[in-house]
Formats: sequence, structure tokens, C-alpha cells
Amino acid sequence: MFLINIIKDLLSLCDGKRGKENKAVVATNIMYVVMKYPRFLNNHWNFLKTVVNKLFEFMHEPFEGIKDMSVDTFLSISKSCGELFLSNHPNETAAFVYEIIEKIPQSTCDLEKH
Repeated sequence: MFLINIIKDLLSLCDGKRGKENKAVVATNIMYVVMKYPRFLNNHWNFLKTVVNKLFEFMHEPFEGIKDMSVDTFLSISKSCGELFLSNHPNETAAFVYEIIEKIPQSTCDLEKH
């Protein structure tokens, strides 16, 4: 519960902050925390899904480094929690991977090739 409260508070702080720099600091904190606790994410499907959707939002942030960190975080989470993306979960009509694939054009449109 403690970790859920921390990340929820960071997510609401990120939504409420003004200024690119402030949002960037909060966003990096969120991504750092979620990368460090993959076991927790594996045990909390709805929370994992919320975090992944937030990472897709971060892929549009104009502040330098946020896009790259969101992609790295998504990659890390996918490696450790990817099996959950392939499963059907209660109250969902399809596996989350289909939603991810559908969103790829919108999610990646602001990313730069390296």
C-alpha cells in the first residue's frame, strides 16, 4: 500500500505541476520508482496498466530526457512484466498488448530516432 500511495501522489503531483522543469523532475521520480519495483507491478495489474499508460504520456513531454527515460522504463517494465500484457484480465475484453499495439503510432509520434 505504501508504494501505491507514493506513486499515486507522484502521479497527481505531476498532473498538478506547472512548468516543464517541475513536471520533468516529478516524471523522472515516477519512472525511477516503478523501474525499481517490478515484483510489485507484477502483483498489481491495474496499477501496472496505469503506469504504462502514463509512460506513453511521458513520451510526448518536450523536456529533454523525459522521452528517452520513458522508453527505457517501458522497456524495463516490459521485460519484467511482459507476460501480464499477454493475459486477459478480469473486466477486460482483450489482452493489454493489443491496446499497446493500437496506440504505437500515437505513442511514438513525438519520439526521435537515435
